[in-house]
Amino acid sequence: MSTPVLSLRGIARTFEVPDSGPLHILTGVDLDVRAGEHVAIVGRSGTGKSTLLNILGLIDQPSAGSYSIDGRDTAGLGETRRALLRGQTFGFVFQSFNLIPGLTTTQNVAAPLLYDRGLAFWGREARAEELLDAVGLADKAGGRIDRLSGGEQQRVAIARALARRPRVILADEPTGALDVDTGTTVMRLLERQCHETGAALIIITHDLTVASRATSQYRLEHGVLTPIDIAHREPGSLESLEEVGA
Repeated sequence: MSTPVLSLRGIARTFEVPDSGPLHILTGVDLDVRAGEHVAIVGRSGTGKSTLLNILGLIDQPSAGSYSIDGRDTAGLGETRRALLRGQTFGFVFQSFNLIPGLTTTQNVAAPLLYDRGLAFWGREARAEELLDAVGLADKAGGRIDRLSGGEQQRVAIARALARRPRVILADEPTGALDVDTGTTVMRLLERQCHETGAALIIITHDLTVASRATSQYRLEHGVLTPIDIAHREPGSLESLEEVGA
C-alpha cells in the first residue's frame, strides 16, 4: 500500500472559552489519506468538521497529536514554511465560493498563481483559461462573476482550486448552496478532475448522498473520526445521519 500523503494521529483541538473553561472540539482524530483517494467526512453541525478541515489545510494547528505530510511532521514548521507548504499541497473549495467580485472569472482562477514565479506567474491567465475550459466555462472566460449562476460560480471555484496543481483538494460543503442536480454535476466535476490529476479529494459534508460517492467515509462525533459505510444513493434518496449512525 502506498505511503499516505496526509497522516493524522491523536489530533485534538481545544479552545479556551472565557468564564466557562476549555471547549474540546477534536479529542483524538486518526486519519490516513493517500494519493487519488476520495474521502468524505460527515457529522452534525457543530461537531468540528470545519475545524478538522482547517487543521488539514494548515490554516489552524492542533492542540495535541501529530500531523504529517509526506512523512514530515508539520508541528515544527514556522508560519512562512506552513504557508508555502499549504500553497504547494492544497486546493480549497468552499460552500460560499469565496470568489472576488471585482475580478473576472479568469482573474479569480489565476489569483493563486500571483504568488508564483517564472512561467507559472507569467502564464497564469493561460492556465486559468485552460481550467475554465476543463470545467465547462470556456465561454465565460473574462466574464463578470455576478453574471454567473451558483453552479457556475462553484465551477469557477473548483478551477481556482486546481490552479496550482494541488495534491489534495479540501472541499467544505461544496454542494451546500446548490440544488440537487447542480450539486451532482459539481461532484462529478471534482471527481473527474481529481481522477485526471491523481489528487486526493477530502469532502466535508452533512449530505449523505454526497458522502456516498466517496471511497472512504467517516463520521465525526464527540471529537473522534469513525469509519462508516454509506451505500451509494441517488439524489433525493437521502437518509438521516442517525440512520447510518452518523
